[in-house]
Amino acid sequence: MFKSESFIRLVVFMSVGYLCAGTVFSVFASIPLFTSYLEVSFMQASLGISASFILSCVCAMVALRYLVPRYGAKAIYEQDVLIFMIGMLFVALTINKAMFMIGLFVAIAALCVYFYENFRRQITVARKGKYFMVLCGWMLGPLVAVLVITMFKEYGLLTIRILFAHYIALAFFVWIQRLELHEDYKDASQILFGSSEKKYPNPVYDETEGHKRTNAAQNDNKRKI
Repeated sequence: MFKSESFIRLVVFMSVGYLCAGTVFSVFASIPLFTSYLEVSFMQASLGISASFILSCVCAMVALRYLVPRYGAKAIYEQDVLIFMIGMLFVALTINKAMFMIGLFVAIAALCVYFYENFRRQITVARKGKYFMVLCGWMLGPLVAVLVITMFKEYGLLTIRILFAHYIALAFFVWIQRLELHEDYKDASQILFGSSEKKYPNPVYDETEGHKRTNAAQNDNKRKI
């Protein structure tokens, strides 16, 4: 059981780099194919994708400042990969410009949250030397994308669609495995660019009692004891 859970955590950690680096690389590598399909210039596509990246990351940061203190880190961080899957589904099935930009915006915003939530914990684990493989995903993501695009370039946009589809499949696997790990996310960042602990109590999941309680309520209980 312990070995199985350790392996699952290793796979989940590796997926952070694989999904983040692989998705970003694949999106920019697919620009020439999408320009001809969507009938836009390379410059327009590049500027549009870059602007979408920046805007989606900013929106994700702003949303975290409101959502995490209000609903708790576990409730938000446990669903980020699910949102990423929805966005990638739009991108993979793109038939027009609006569908592509909406899917890209949603996917990158969720990916920003996923990266922010896990990367700091990844680095901490890697520095301890426990699992040096947790950082291998950052290399494997772009490497797999390059190999797939190079080997199957004659299939054009279909190759990119399948590449995006395999990110969705992996993200679904990761989402299921994370639900089974029963993480409490107490070590996850609560808010970006500041602290909200004094102003907003952070709901955490108490596995022994099976319900949510705020930090303030927990402190009161400790005082009574």
